Amino acid sequence: MRGFMSFSRFFRLQATLIAILIGGSFAAKTAKIHYAVGEVFLYRNSEKQVIKSSEPTPGLKKAKNVKEGDNIETLLESEAIIALPDGGSFSIQENTFVAITKLSFENGENNFETVVKKGSMKFDVQKQANNKSKIKFKTGNSTAAIRGTDGFVGVSNSCSIASLATGSLDFTPEENQNVTAITAGQTIVYCKKGLLVLDLATSGNSLLFNALDTLLSNTSLSLDALKKAILEKDKELSTRINDKKSKVKCSVVALPDTVYSPKQTIKATCTKGTFVRIFDQPIRSNGSEISFNVDWEPAEIGPKKFPLTCFFDGDNTTTFQCGLATTYYAQNSNGSTSKAPLTITSGTPLEVCDPAMATVEGTFDTTDQKASLTVSLGKYTSANLIPLSANGIFTHSIPVSDKNGNWEERNIYVNYTSSNGKHKETIPLKVTKSCKTVNLLPPKITLSTNKCKATLSLGQSKGDKSIYTFSVDNVIQKESYFEGDNKFTENLTQGVHLYTFQVEDLAGNKDKISKTLECFPPIKNAKIRFDNGDKEPSKIPPPPGNQTIPRTLSFSVTGLPQNDPIYIKQIVITQPGKQNILLRGTDLQSNHIDQQLDLPYGTIIKITVTLKSGEILETSKPYKVP
Repeated sequence: MRGFMSFSRFFRLQATLIAILIGGSFAAKTAKIHYAVGEVFLYRNSEKQVIKSSEPTPGLKKAKNVKEGDNIETLLESEAIIALPDGGSFSIQENTFVAITKLSFENGENNFETVVKKGSMKFDVQKQANNKSKIKFKTGNSTAAIRGTDGFVGVSNSCSIASLATGSLDFTPEENQNVTAITAGQTIVYCKKGLLVLDLATSGNSLLFNALDTLLSNTSLSLDALKKAILEKDKELSTRINDKKSKVKCSVVALPDTVYSPKQTIKATCTKGTFVRIFDQPIRSNGSEISFNVDWEPAEIGPKKFPLTCFFDGDNTTTFQCGLATTYYAQNSNGSTSKAPLTITSGTPLEVCDPAMATVEGTFDTTDQKASLTVSLGKYTSANLIPLSANGIFTHSIPVSDKNGNWEERNIYVNYTSSNGKHKETIPLKVTKSCKTVNLLPPKITLSTNKCKATLSLGQSKGDKSIYTFSVDNVIQKESYFEGDNKFTENLTQGVHLYTFQVEDLAGNKDKISKTLECFPPIKNAKIRFDNGDKEPSKIPPPPGNQTIPRTLSFSVTGLPQNDPIYIKQIVITQPGKQNILLRGTDLQSNHIDQQLDLPYGTIIKITVTLKSGEILETSKPYKVP
């Protein structure tokens, strides 16, 4: 799947899209299709309706209401946007078929449920002010429930996928009803072979679904192999997105911290040639200020967020968030107004990389002089920030790193307490663990050996991911991915070899052990064999006055692999009344030994061979005279 249409086709359809977008308005008491491109069809009561067609057939003339029981289909290089009354939206991606099974929006209570039968849906949902609101996606074998978040869900080759850029999601497989919660930056892939929960830099980006769709087409991949392939693809896509992102600069004019009208205009100035959109309404920037009109149902009180999505001329498949406008809508349904007690103005999620600081900004109600405002991250809670904040505007920064022990936190919490009660804001935190400013502690690998087994321990990797490489004689034998600290073993190869054990974390920090190790497994058939038999009588009498006779003791240690003397630790030749002869294995050139002896008449020579595997071979040979 390609995510978005090719640029040439996209450009040709711009004139048509302008007519389709009804004044940029998204206000509705029900969900509506406000945007469609390519081939989009709606099925209602067994009737197929053309919502948009690239053919001359008339397409969408005005925003189309979506009803419970409707089915929507998009074909190749097609897309449809469903706008919600609260200012949120759903995007039905190309080659997708969805069924709307529940749909109601009454008095701020939103209930929306779809079944994604094929393809994927992106979503950008406002924070739900009413706890009774329920937004769910079903993908054949699972259900994903969301509240105030953005990302995508999809189905590919009987596997369910849920991925988040921000917010939180509860994922429930139908077969066991075990709920798995994920937060910003996480992706779930659930197949019959198992469930994966992965921290991915590209979570929530439609480019990731396209990559997963391709990977899942290879049904022969094991769960571990699939995980490895996804992590590698995420790294590749992240580099691609960051390269594009580094070339774009967007300055967004901040909305007031509190607004009293459900109709707002968002203004931004972006790099020339960049395509920018809110709710997938693309505008090509010429370097000057551009505007987007957004609105919502007047009864939908609460925080609002409107992300700006960018892509380049000629590469509209690589999209990324390039700005964010936030505000708090305080217009009540009866027409009265109230000031938001606490509004967060910093973007979400809070991205931490360089500098390694989580900085939260916002405004608060200054009418209560005894109010308290604190920011919490993990075990840390700030002092009351109100005395340090002028004009009801606050900012607070917290260092984040593995060394500080808080880089695994998912959220920052802002608590405001006044005489009117308590108010709490949860801000998703996205820590980029590949940044060296955040990932300060290098992984640490230690080694111990016992015979032919190496035991390794990986430390200083809590919350981190590492690539482990195992090499023998400078040839890579395998690569593995580890999450957190681990303990594992490697079998050594027979003989003497140079082993290299290396780990590298997400930030490129490395640790390595290179060591020559020996492995000598038991040798069952090794024995000592004399060249001239087990006995050697002497037929020559000794010279007058001499009680010894010279002899060459010749023998071999047989049964060694390839007859290699490296398996011999030492040989001891024992002669009665004389000092033992010690032959070290490191000095032997062959498994055959010729040793000159000056033997007393009638003596017995004992030979003891100790192998490096621990076996001891013993034999003796008598020398006799007639």
